[in-house]
Amino acid sequence: MQQDRVQAPVASETPRVRRRWVLVLIGLILWQAAGPLAGAAWWAFDEGPLMQHPRDILTETSPVGAVRVFGDHPGKDVDVAARETVDALVADGGFAKDVVMIALPTGSGWVDPDQVDAVEDWADGDVATVSVRYARTPSAVAYLMRPDLAESSATALLQEVLDRIEGLPEDRRPDVIVQGQSLGVGAGTAAVKNVTAPVAAQLWQGRPGTVDAPEQDKCTVDQVNDDDPVAKLNLGLAVNPLAAFGVLADLPGSASSTPGTRHSYRAVLPPDGCVTPRSGALH
Repeated sequence: MQQDRVQAPVASETPRVRRRWVLVLIGLILWQAAGPLAGAAWWAFDEGPLMQHPRDILTETSPVGAVRVFGDHPGKDVDVAARETVDALVADGGFAKDVVMIALPTGSGWVDPDQVDAVEDWADGDVATVSVRYARTPSAVAYLMRPDLAESSATALLQEVLDRIEGLPEDRRPDVIVQGQSLGVGAGTAAVKNVTAPVAAQLWQGRPGTVDAPEQDKCTVDQVNDDDPVAKLNLGLAVNPLAAFGVLADLPGSASSTPGTRHSYRAVLPPDGCVTPRSGALH
């Protein structure tokens, strides 16, 4: 899964480093199967010495006047975390913007800075971006050990935002965009299915488990790089050890490659006509 761009550049990798990461992934699977050891393994990544510290762009001030809200709530009940985060969004004037983008993070809470910057420029600052960190683990750990956590967090945040917007006068309701990369794609697509109210656009990058993105409606972007090893992760690898080893060996550093290659993605924007601004013009 998404390794949150904290790894060394691809050029510095060695076969030994690649083998080490393969062994780590295999070890995580065995830990999960072991039961009691799973809790200790999760702690090591989520709170202990293996915890990651990616850049949190949503804690930084927007240069174009957009609103950014980051709910840093690992371990908290997902409904409480969503409610407190949206309280902060309201307090910061997020619903006064034309667009609210719900950015679904990778396992460690990482949100792509380039994606946030691109949407803010596209909206001329008339956008609020909100996200909730539900854990501090790498995405591979979250996916293997607590696969339901990302989905439940995403659903709670999306539902809370939509419920609050529904309570506003119709002419003051912002459009909602849902965006996610890697693990965030699976969580986000499930969340959209779990709620009843529609969203204006869905922006997905690096969907795990498929090289060819499924057919979508006109307001959904589903970007998958042809050489993305995460897109090749699927159950079919279980019966093809050679292919599985090749995919696992290609995972380390794939998120640190040139944008548009492997598991590193260029920013995507809502298709024309999907978002209707209340004022001004989105470009």
